[in-house]
Amino acid sequence: MATTTGIITNTGTTPASNVIINIDNDNLSFSSNVVYHVYVWNTLVSKALVYSNSLNINANTSQFLGFNIAGNSSYEVQFLVTGNAPADTIITVFGTDTSGNVIPHQRVLQSELTFIAQLNP
Repeated sequence: MATTTGIITNTGTTPASNVIINIDNDNLSFSSNVVYHVYVWNTLVSKALVYSNSLNINANTSQFLGFNIAGNSSYEVQFLVTGNAPADTIITVFGTDTSGNVIPHQRVLQSELTFIAQLNP
């Protein structure tokens, strides 16, 4: 089943310029496949897919991804993890400012991801 961060508002005194996705496959034997979609809203109603890819994450390895989202009012990241042990793949998402500092209210931990029926197109 797919998961999402939900819509993260990116306004205020310190909007995020980048979204960082951390993917950690803690399984010692099996790789996992992760499909991710990054969406942005440049207005309150216009959702656009800006990044999409599929990655193979080898057993006991991690991937750290960064994407520019500067100037957008909101963003969302969706994931689909498949493989022999998908529950062993842990994903976290952080918004960061132009200096690379994490914006605390723009972080989503694995336990905070919401299940959805499927990835949006």
